[in-house]
Amino acid sequence: MIPGVTYCTASRGGRQSKWGNVVAVAAAMIFVAGSASAEISHSSIKKRSAAIESVPGEMIVKVRRAGMGTQSLRSALGSLARQIESIDSFATDSQLVKVRLKSGFSVASAIEQLKSSEQVEYAEPNFIYRATESGVPNDARFGELWGILNAGQADAQGTAGRAGVDVNVVPVWATGITGSKNITVAVIDTGIQWDHVDLKDNLFINRGESGSKANNGVDDDGNGFIDDVHGWNFHAKTRASNDDQGHGTHCAGTIGGSGNNGIGVAGVNWNVTLMPVKFLGADGGGTLQGAIESVNYARMMKVDIMSNSWGGGGASQALQDAIQQARDAGILFVAAAGNDGSDNDTRPTYPAAYPVDNVLAVSAINNVGGIADFSNYGKTSVHVAAPGVNVLSSYTGGGYRAASGTSMACPHVSGVAALVLSANPGMSFAELKDRLIKTSQPLASVKRKVVSKGMVSAFNAINNIVPPSGEPDPTQWEDVAVNIESPHPYTDKINLALVVEEPGVKFIRVFFERIDTEARYDVVSVETELGEVVDSYSGKHAGVMSEAVQGSRAVIRLKADDSVNGWGFKVSRIQVIR
Repeated sequence: MIPGVTYCTASRGGRQSKWGNVVAVAAAMIFVAGSASAEISHSSIKKRSAAIESVPGEMIVKVRRAGMGTQSLRSALGSLARQIESIDSFATDSQLVKVRLKSGFSVASAIEQLKSSEQVEYAEPNFIYRATESGVPNDARFGELWGILNAGQADAQGTAGRAGVDVNVVPVWATGITGSKNITVAVIDTGIQWDHVDLKDNLFINRGESGSKANNGVDDDGNGFIDDVHGWNFHAKTRASNDDQGHGTHCAGTIGGSGNNGIGVAGVNWNVTLMPVKFLGADGGGTLQGAIESVNYARMMKVDIMSNSWGGGGASQALQDAIQQARDAGILFVAAAGNDGSDNDTRPTYPAAYPVDNVLAVSAINNVGGIADFSNYGKTSVHVAAPGVNVLSSYTGGGYRAASGTSMACPHVSGVAALVLSANPGMSFAELKDRLIKTSQPLASVKRKVVSKGMVSAFNAINNIVPPSGEPDPTQWEDVAVNIESPHPYTDKINLALVVEEPGVKFIRVFFERIDTEARYDVVSVETELGEVVDSYSGKHAGVMSEAVQGSRAVIRLKADDSVNGWGFKVSRIQVIR
């Protein structure tokens, strides 16, 4: 039971549930370590480590008499001698030899035969051992990167996380896959700090303009841009793509901050090529012309992925055409879904909502797996979710800073895309996009809000693991009458948690007769007993059925700020599957 929370058992036979006093709960839920994502990765690691490797056709044999010559050993082995290709003595132990069998003969069978030899003490396969790698780098602030590895630690605002809510990349690093300089990601943004200690080794260098050609005032590579050593600045129309704002440097650190260098943070890729393409100025703003030219330049420079943590303005045919040209060039266009807390299906935000099939739009989630209250979403137009709340990354001035937004979620996905491409260099943008969507780890909070119904997973994507959906059978739902209401109107700073319980059921979902809260700021959510948000609503709604909670208990929570109190909510029935 959760202390201080009102519980209810929903009765059958049409009788309403009996409630005690409503209690506001300020304390956070208790979270358990582990998630579906973590379970898959840990399971796979165990399977991989349990596979015992040995050198084919070889065994290690201990003879009973030290210094036994090769010929004497062959004679002692009797009929087995004809199977032997070679015998090598150990330099450090005169009783041990490595025996290599001829092709086609079984090591297991030979070992079994040697058990009866009076000259042999024992025999065993020539096992293979490998370095034990955890995949966790030694970067000084790695423990703060909950989006990379969430062990339940608090984020920059002190909010405790839920273990496993991350992009699950550490098990990938443990296999030696850490990215490749052959993959180029254009960070179309405010630029990148060229000399940032965590970024400089992965910064794009235009070989046609570098070295002695870097400052000669000549367009040496003939691409129309003079001395564009590190990309281009379309805001000021110069070669100075250095970051004067911070946003682009932050995004770049998540995609490709140098890993295992003992400094700062680690990006999803430890090795990658980051191309700064600047069109947003120091105030964070830019023009349509700058956006189009940035996309065109990145295409012309043959990047593999474009990372776009920006949006606004209306629908532009010219920008859509530029993205289409990038699509024709085989480039994936990853885009932040937007920070209006709205549905891109009905109220599109661009460039994320352009109907071009190389666009991969990204929503933001927090460190407990809930969709961020600011994040845009779209059941058909937003494709995946990723960490985007209080995300630590590199920043201008050589420092580090936490920031929130779908701008922070987007580079997590760009980074995973680059990592997958480094391991599958022949993959098309369409295959890459499809892989990221299909292998996303199911997440209840975005089940009805993004195409993938989940959060991008590097481990699943690299290994092409398509997780089971876990969807309940829609024909098995049955109604149970309840009467659950918030105060009308609710009070300032309310944090009301009410638990509905129906013993023995497998799933519960909640029917809201009415919801009326201050849009974006006051939220009604449906959670598991362990605090995972499976559905949330803000503003005015009527007659809506929530996503399902697995188990016999569901929590209905109302959280509000300190202004503009609404009417609240009313629940007239729940549905269960027994």
